[in-house]
Amino acid sequence: MTPAEYQALTSPRLSHPARSLYQFYLRHSARGDHTQALDYPSLGKALAVQGEGEFRYRVTPVELTALVDELLEAGLLSPQAKPNPQHYHGAVFLLPLKRLQGLAPLPSRQFAMHPEWRPDDQFDGLARLCGLLDSHFDDTELGEFIAYWLGRPEVFENQHQWMLKFVRKLKNQRSVRRVPAPQDSNGYQQIPAKVDSGPSKRAREMMEEARRLSPHAQGDRNEKDT
Repeated sequence: MTPAEYQALTSPRLSHPARSLYQFYLRHSARGDHTQALDYPSLGKALAVQGEGEFRYRVTPVELTALVDELLEAGLLSPQAKPNPQHYHGAVFLLPLKRLQGLAPLPSRQFAMHPEWRPDDQFDGLARLCGLLDSHFDDTELGEFIAYWLGRPEVFENQHQWMLKFVRKLKNQRSVRRVPAPQDSNGYQQIPAKVDSGPSKRAREMMEEARRLSPHAQGDRNEKDT
């Protein structure tokens, strides 16, 4: 399967029966880049799920036509000739994405965290892409990350996703570190910035006005007047 096919088949707009029809029957029995002529009875029998004495799932000719329409809309099939307007029985299709390799490889297999996990050589570029300029980490940071996810064995991610989680952890840890207090520079000597811990100018003015209007201040003023 090519990356282009994988991307089209994993579209949420594509139903599971349509994916099965393409992957297990149309592509599997294709001759090169072309399907064999569609045979509705054979395809209906292949897609049917039979239980004990009855069918649990069956597709009608109308439903088969709808599944082919899904694959056409997703770009997985391309008609070689104008098909019958009512159905696709006997039609031959091109598989246009079979040779289209695309620009990205298929995602790696997902796995649970394990003690030997390490970021690969793509980590530095991924970190810079996520805004983490310093991608250096120590054994403690890596060990904490591994230990945390070892306790969640139900979580499965591929290598890229695990590295992305690790980048986010490093960013979060470094963003909460306290920024050093501002300092004034005096030549080569670093002098801590002065902080005025006394009352503000406005507060001093209000205190002075309160003293002026207090009864003691008024009494003193009356004595001076006499």
